[in-house]
Amino acid sequence: MSREVFGTLYQLSTNHPWLIRRSNELYDTIQLCDDDDQKALVIDLISRFHFRSTANHLEDLRTIADKIANDWKCEPASTMLIALDDRGCADSTAMVVQQLKGPLAEHGDWTTGNFISSLGEVVRRAKENSNIVIVDDFCGSGETISKKVIWLNEKLEEAGKSVKMRVAVGTSMEGSKTVVEPVVDEFYSVHWINRGIRDYFHGQAQCDAVAHMQAIEDKLEAKSKSKKLVDYSFGWRQTEALYYLEGSNPPNNNFPIFWWPLLKPDMKRKALLPRV
Repeated sequence: MSREVFGTLYQLSTNHPWLIRRSNELYDTIQLCDDDDQKALVIDLISRFHFRSTANHLEDLRTIADKIANDWKCEPASTMLIALDDRGCADSTAMVVQQLKGPLAEHGDWTTGNFISSLGEVVRRAKENSNIVIVDDFCGSGETISKKVIWLNEKLEEAGKSVKMRVAVGTSMEGSKTVVEPVVDEFYSVHWINRGIRDYFHGQAQCDAVAHMQAIEDKLEAKSKSKKLVDYSFGWRQTEALYYLEGSNPPNNNFPIFWWPLLKPDMKRKALLPRV
C-alpha cells in the first residue's frame, strides 16, 4: 500500500470509525480502482454512507414509536404493526417489528398481539377501521412495500374490511416516495437519502462518475449463484443507495462494488459490506 493511499484510508477510517473494523475490506475495495479518479469517487461514496450504529438505530426506533403513538394517535386496541413476510424467511421487517416492542411499551398498553410477522395473519386479525403500520429499517426503491400493500389491500377488500394503511421506516430513498405514497395513507421516514451519484453530481461530473462506476463494476463477476449483476448495477433498480445498519444484512440497493461477492473470473472477494 502506498503512503498516499494509506494516509487517505487512515483519515477516512478516523472520520468514520465503523470502517476501522473493515480495514482490509476497505483496502480491497479501493484496489478495484484503476486510477485516481475512480479512487476519489469510491472514497467519496464511502464517506457519504448513511451508517446507523446500534445506538442510532435505537434512536430511530424511538422516533418511529413516537410517530405512531403521538402523531398518528394509533391506539393499541386498534393497531397492528406488521412485517412484510409472506415467504417464511427472516427479513429486516420482522426484526424491526420485534425491536419496536420496547419503545412502544413506553407509550401505552401495547401487547404482543399488536406485533404481527405474517401478512396472512394480518388479514385474519384486522377489524374494521384498524390501523395497520408497516415498519422497516430501510426502504430502497419502494417496490417491495408497494407490491405487498397492494396485495394486502386486495385481500382485506375481499374480506370486507376497511383499514388505514401506514408505513414507518428508519431510512428511505427519496425516490421511493413516488412508489409508496400512492398506495398508503401515510408514509413516514426518520431519514431521507438521495442517490449517491445522480442526485449528487451534475453535468459532466455526473457523466464522469457514472463512467467510473461502470468501469469498476465491469471487474465484478456477471453472476453469483442465481443473481445476475446486470440486475443490481448501481444497486437494485439503480437506487444508488449508500446505507448500512450496523450488524444487519446490507440492502441490495447499495452499489454492488460494496457487497457483490465475486470478481472476474469467479474469484471470491471480501466485500466491504458482506451480504447474504
